[in-house]
Amino acid sequence: MATNKDKLLESAQKNLKKKQVAKAIKDYAKIVEIDPADVRSRQKLAELYVRTGKNSEAYEQYESVAKYFSSNGFYLKAIAIYKQMQRLDPGQIALFNRLAELNEKQGLLGNAMAEYRNLVDYYSRNGMIADEIKTLEKMRDLDLNNLNVRVKLAEVYARNKREDEGYDELEAVLEILSDKGDFDKILKLYKMFLPLYPKDKKLQMGLALAFYEKGDFKRGVTILENLLKDKPEDPDLLRLLGRGYADLKNWIKSRETYQQLLVMDPTDLDIRESLIQCEIDSTQYDRALAELEEWKDTFFKADRLVCLKECYEILKDKLDGNSTVLQTLDAIYELTGEGDKLLDIMSEQEDEPDEPTLDETLSDILLGSAEEDIEDDLVVLDESDDLTFDVIEDEAVDLVLESPLDGGFSGESADSDAIIELNIDDNLNLSGGGGNDLDFSFDMEEENSAPADPAVEHNLQADLEEAEFYIQQGLYAEAQKLCSDILAYDSDSIECRQKLEEIEALLNQQQDKPGSDETSSVTNPLADSSADVDFDFNLKALQPDKTAEKKIFKTDVDEQIAADDMESHYNLGIAYREMGLLDDAISEFEKAEQEPARYVDCQTLKGLSFSDKGDFNNAEVMFQQALDSYQLEDLQRLNLGYELGLLYERANRFNDALISYQDVFLQDNNYRDVRDKISLLKNSLGITEDDSQRTREENKERISFL
Repeated sequence: MATNKDKLLESAQKNLKKKQVAKAIKDYAKIVEIDPADVRSRQKLAELYVRTGKNSEAYEQYESVAKYFSSNGFYLKAIAIYKQMQRLDPGQIALFNRLAELNEKQGLLGNAMAEYRNLVDYYSRNGMIADEIKTLEKMRDLDLNNLNVRVKLAEVYARNKREDEGYDELEAVLEILSDKGDFDKILKLYKMFLPLYPKDKKLQMGLALAFYEKGDFKRGVTILENLLKDKPEDPDLLRLLGRGYADLKNWIKSRETYQQLLVMDPTDLDIRESLIQCEIDSTQYDRALAELEEWKDTFFKADRLVCLKECYEILKDKLDGNSTVLQTLDAIYELTGEGDKLLDIMSEQEDEPDEPTLDETLSDILLGSAEEDIEDDLVVLDESDDLTFDVIEDEAVDLVLESPLDGGFSGESADSDAIIELNIDDNLNLSGGGGNDLDFSFDMEEENSAPADPAVEHNLQADLEEAEFYIQQGLYAEAQKLCSDILAYDSDSIECRQKLEEIEALLNQQQDKPGSDETSSVTNPLADSSADVDFDFNLKALQPDKTAEKKIFKTDVDEQIAADDMESHYNLGIAYREMGLLDDAISEFEKAEQEPARYVDCQTLKGLSFSDKGDFNNAEVMFQQALDSYQLEDLQRLNLGYELGLLYERANRFNDALISYQDVFLQDNNYRDVRDKISLLKNSLGITEDDSQRTREENKERISFL
């Protein structure tokens, strides 16, 4: 058998050299019949069938090869074969599923999501709802943070009598967006799903709250007022309305709303605090003070001393010289240990000689009258004690807070000689507790109290290298800005000015290149996330859209690329190129080049792929970008120079090819067949040794690889 197989292989190779494809097909068909496990011969047979237009026969052979690779764990090879089969018969929907599963096994989640997306589109167009939902569930389980998929799944659930499941998905997405503070997307979601859940009050309240967070209180209040018609005593609605009225400066309605809530629950200190704040904001300072005086002991016991202090400090400025405000602030500053402020209050009190002598202690001021008066205590003094008395007339008594506090304050007259001691727990929470029942999140900026930064030390060489990196990655705007910054502190940098000229040329070329605007955000691995594509809430299809860059959510594939295995993308690109799937290969190399160590290799392979397509201009750009890389090694430089020579030969640019080969020869005169290449080109161009040297010197500055 082995002898016959060897003879058939030899015969097939001879027939192919003679371009007798039909005979070669017969030879390979016999080989496969003799040895069905010979996948290499079977794959070659499939390729020959494709060359002769026998797609169904080729498909059958490819399927056997793909199953073999898949079952033996060669997932990348299997993916390449299935991709070739997809080219032969795009209508085979099962191929999308197989490709998705294989990409998932290989760890290429972005590619897997793309294949599943194609399935969803197909099922949606053909009304295959059960299959559409099943596929979307697979996608969700594959990446729970992919909001595109979860929103689509929620919509399909809701439209197909599975409202509860749709609602659960929607709530999960809203929670994620709320944690991120992304209220633009939250608003879009509410507007999308409210028609699907028209009677859901919770969603309507959520929409109103989203309007609040965006600062659109008027629309939020309108929604809540409509809801209130059905539930006039709903405390959650009333809370939100009170806040909305306050933000709209409708103080009367805001105060009435808070008062209604307090009738329902007089002990709610959050609402009580909101009412006091409303009265202060509406300049009803006397009302605010009366409310504070009535409830200050309750606020204190509830660890809301900070709130009390803030309110009384405002009233101190607004009600200048008000003794009640000053007395309470006196007590608050004693408790908070703010001695400087206490002295200020005392000095203000001293400046008012007509003020009547106080009959209340600090505890009485803060918590109301004590339940029992303390009888005059008999103080026994040791005769040996040396006592000194300072007689103070017509001045406020200086009180020392040292005695223990048991549930309230023990009171004595202000003119008593006794010392009042207050034992304050070190763990007392003075931060002011409580908030509204509903959670309103705001982005708070912390004050920067740090000293000013020292002068920045510039590193010219490091900045130039960074600019070069931006250029290599296609981030021309970033490179241009950095070069401008460099010139700001080193205006004499010739190298920087040269880079600026290079960037300008590249930008002009990018503008002239057809379709460059459509692909730049996809191929650029460091693109600004704010330019990423968004989720289409209409969701007529999940096909890629050239206008999708104007949206907000990222596409499934773009979101996942960063998490995928770059090495797998690289190897898959090689497999695609070997199969002749050049566009797919280029796409994979563009993903793999995000790994810096693979950048030069990926640019080189992209250049070879473009060259195989006959796109010599793009191939030249890829090779030159690889040559400009700061990570380029000597051997890679030789290889790229040689490949440029081959490229120029194919493009009939023989003078340029000769210069490239001569550059390689100067670096390594034994590199491959470069000596023969130079000799043949010189002969064909009729160039002597002297002419060659002169031509090379003249053209060195003229030749532009771009």
